Amino acid sequence: MSERKRIAIVGGGIAGLTAAYRLSQAGYEVTLWERAPRFGGQAGAFPVQGGKLEYFYHHLFQSDTQITELIHELGIGDRLAWLPSNVGYFADGTIYPLNGAKDLLTLPILPFHDRLRVGLVTAYLQRVKNWKPYEKVTAKEWLTRAMGERAYSRTFGAQLDAKFGRYADQIAMVWFWGKIWLRTTSRRSPLEGEKLGYPIGSFDVVIDAIVEGARNAGATLISGSGPSELTQNDDGSWSVKIEGAEPQVFDAVIGSVPSPIFAKLAPQLPDDYRKKLLSLDYEAAVVVLLELDRALSDIYWMNIADPSMPFTAIIEHTNFVAPGNYDGKHYVYLSKYLEPDDPYFTMPEDEVIASYLPHLQKVNTAFDRNWISRYWVFRERAAQPIITLNYSERIPDHRTPLSGLYLANTSQIYPEDRGTNYSVRLGNQIASMVKGDLTA
Repeated sequence: MSERKRIAIVGGGIAGLTAAYRLSQAGYEVTLWERAPRFGGQAGAFPVQGGKLEYFYHHLFQSDTQITELIHELGIGDRLAWLPSNVGYFADGTIYPLNGAKDLLTLPILPFHDRLRVGLVTAYLQRVKNWKPYEKVTAKEWLTRAMGERAYSRTFGAQLDAKFGRYADQIAMVWFWGKIWLRTTSRRSPLEGEKLGYPIGSFDVVIDAIVEGARNAGATLISGSGPSELTQNDDGSWSVKIEGAEPQVFDAVIGSVPSPIFAKLAPQLPDDYRKKLLSLDYEAAVVVLLELDRALSDIYWMNIADPSMPFTAIIEHTNFVAPGNYDGKHYVYLSKYLEPDDPYFTMPEDEVIASYLPHLQKVNTAFDRNWISRYWVFRERAAQPIITLNYSERIPDHRTPLSGLYLANTSQIYPEDRGTNYSVRLGNQIASMVKGDLTA
């Protein structure tokens, strides 16, 4: 490279970090800012008893090849464990195992012919590779037609309602297809027990390794600070304004932040692109993490099909990664997706806990508040993009209309859902795109 080009990256989640790593490897002068005090975004972790744990629950599927390859490339493959997983379904006051076709066919909340229809629909979707037609029909319409109203409302419909609330009837079938496809490609056969991946020591093991790799390649990574404005200069370069400091000039800028934030950072963006950014809706999330002195259940991932319960799922992390990794403590996530204006999003932490705890006795009648030694409440405003009909037409391009300005965020991960693997893929893609444009 005859003249070393300078690239700014705004946002230090997995996608931004991966892009910084790849571009610094290629010889570019890279500076990344993350406004939060830590890198990693929603995959970041914090100290708990005996180790670290994610703010928001995470694991890998066997089909998550891009992040797995990066983990091995970074020399931490020995930290990646593939562990048995078990799934449960809570309905009518009972926990039912739901780990495969056999459990589905014996699920007593539905008549046998409904169970059979659910199984046949799932088997059919597992074999579908062309997802484009599913952009044009809602999940509710397609699934109701395929399996009937009763089977839908007691299974997939209940989960869509719990996850998307008032948006549930608008979710495109392509989103649901992606969930089925992901679970299918993560197993060698429908009868095989599922194994999920986890970096022992938390996903911070991966995040720290990417940060170290990028810095070793020459990147400057800054946490606890971020740009307040991105402005294109007359010569096509970009000025990045940091409060309290002189603007820095770059040849290209990558925004790896939620679309509404990106729209505010770059006021020169034309109206049509800005409208795309602001037309995308996100679900927020409130996640409660409990530290217990004993197990709540024997299930790792429990989907909740009880509309009276205020959370969407119970993820008992220490039924996946053994409590011995945490000095014998047990950790349970209570997950709730909601609209950003939902009262739970701003409710004081002690009130959230007080409203949740009575419902845990439905799951385990012996549960007592004295089991809890500590608790945390975490919130994320842009947790889940809302995938509506013809979503591919609404996705803003990675290349913005302003030369040298790029966007790479979870709203562009499609038709798959957001996740660490696809964030790595996104970081790789945007880095390759920027390299190509700067050398053209």
